[in-house]
Amino acid sequence: MNQGAVQFLKQLIQIPSINPPGNERQVAQAIADLLTGHGLEAECLDFEEGRANLVGWLRGQSATEGKRVLAVSGHMDVVPAGEIPWDHDPFSADEVDGKIYGRGTVDMKGGLAALIFAMLELKDEGTELYGDVKLLATAGEEAGAVGSERLYHAGYMDDVDALLVAEPTSGEIMVANKGVLWVEITCYGKTAHGSLPDSGINAIAHMSKILHALFNDFKMSYETDPLLGGPTFSVGVIEGGVKTNVVPDRCRIEIDFRTVPSQNHEHILEELQHLIDSVQKDTPNLKAEMRIFNDLPSVRTDVDHPFVKIVQEAVKEVCGEVRQPNGVTAYTDCSRLVPPGGKQQPFVIICGADTHLAHQPDEYIEVDTFLEAIRLYKTIIKKYLAKRITT
Repeated sequence: MNQGAVQFLKQLIQIPSINPPGNERQVAQAIADLLTGHGLEAECLDFEEGRANLVGWLRGQSATEGKRVLAVSGHMDVVPAGEIPWDHDPFSADEVDGKIYGRGTVDMKGGLAALIFAMLELKDEGTELYGDVKLLATAGEEAGAVGSERLYHAGYMDDVDALLVAEPTSGEIMVANKGVLWVEITCYGKTAHGSLPDSGINAIAHMSKILHALFNDFKMSYETDPLLGGPTFSVGVIEGGVKTNVVPDRCRIEIDFRTVPSQNHEHILEELQHLIDSVQKDTPNLKAEMRIFNDLPSVRTDVDHPFVKIVQEAVKEVCGEVRQPNGVTAYTDCSRLVPPGGKQQPFVIICGADTHLAHQPDEYIEVDTFLEAIRLYKTIIKKYLAKRITT
């Protein structure tokens, strides 16, 4: 079945499910057709034009009493190919020297396809499982994790006992991810002719004062996390002005906060507003407003949880290495699927795909890495669902 798995991965890569806008519906349908063609259940859940989540099931052969449900998940959207030229067309899925090139090979259609073929192979081999495998193929992870949010609120995690996510980790066992808080600050001024700057209010000049205070005075309170370290923030976008000889009446920035479990996002926003208020007191006519456009919590699983131990055993068996749990500095769908205050099932994020190739030109996954991921996921599923629960 190896060649079939490789061909299916190429098929997924050739579908340009770029986010924005997403266009995951084609990917979802391709997965649904494959699953149902092998006797598995699948359902496409449309929520916008051209957009859908996909839920699939590999039903265990045991009685329903005492069975577990293992959710396996990956997202179907990819980031744009970018402005830097590629040597290989980002959506051709070229295979050269044992590598498959294309946007999403690493992040994360490679991991998603590996999960799917792990399920198919277990089905075709007639493996007895004391529980169900539930596939959650999500839309929109690259922009707010909107698909996984919909699945969570629709109840698709309610019966789940553990979650396996196939994001690229270079083979590391990840049991935590940072939270994210994206904030836009906009300064408003008054336009004027560039030769008469004193008759206007320069929004860029006012924003520069906020930026100076942000980089020099803004401090976040937190407790260092043993897996994730401390929080970070960066200004990723600055935009203002329309022409050289026009005093700008608007300037905006976008700030990317990456947070750890000990932090409260509301407190960060309060401190940020306090900083803006302080700058306003010292700057006549400074007008600024704040908008939040992404807000996901940091989540983690206990490193000693039995599910984590099962994954460690599987990694040792398949990859021949003992690996210790770690944390992801990015956010993942786990923030939506196992949020604080919910059931908070244990989760592990793992795929051998090279993290450093994600979102890069000429992104690729090695065929051997892809096939090893299938073997690893099969082993994890079998180990987790191999025994009937007695307590």
